Amino acid sequence: MDTIVLIGPIGVGKSTQAKLLSEKLDMPRCSYDEVKGKYWKVLGMKKETVDAIEKEHGEYAMISYMNEFKSKTVKLIIEDHPNHIIDFGGGAQTFDEPHQVERIRPAFEPISNVFLLLPSSDLETNIKALPGLKEDFPINAYLIMHPTNELLSKKTVYTLNKTPDETAHEIIDQLAET
Repeated sequence: MDTIVLIGPIGVGKSTQAKLLSEKLDMPRCSYDEVKGKYWKVLGMKKETVDAIEKEHGEYAMISYMNEFKSKTVKLIIEDHPNHIIDFGGGAQTFDEPHQVERIRPAFEPISNVFLLLPSSDLETNIKALPGLKEDFPINAYLIMHPTNELLSKKTVYTLNKTPDETAHEIIDQLAET
């Protein structure tokens, strides 16, 4: 079977779905959160540098610095894991710099099974249904509304009020339509 990519905000169930789909479809799985550190090390990202940038220049500068590595990592993970189920951590596919988007876009283009997982089609419901709105830092609202979701995804599956198994079957049904 062809590569399956799962994207979406924090807490929507990407990792759970990847595990279920891996079992049901007998496909290998690659989790961004489990392998990103290896790629970052190879690419030369150092925690000390990340911490120093955040301390000196703030959170946005730190995120901008990390996004350079993140965009290279996303591209390499896709290239290194053909015919896998790949679950990208919340926000792994979100980039604000055009050159970063253009770096990852060619890796996603040939994959017909890029699924965006969201609780529902309603923005307010999504924001209320997912974690990440603690301490006045609405990270999930940002991740839910980010334009790279629409740019990269080919299919959307809504998870609210569904069991993980029901969601997995919906994904499998959409795979059969491809």
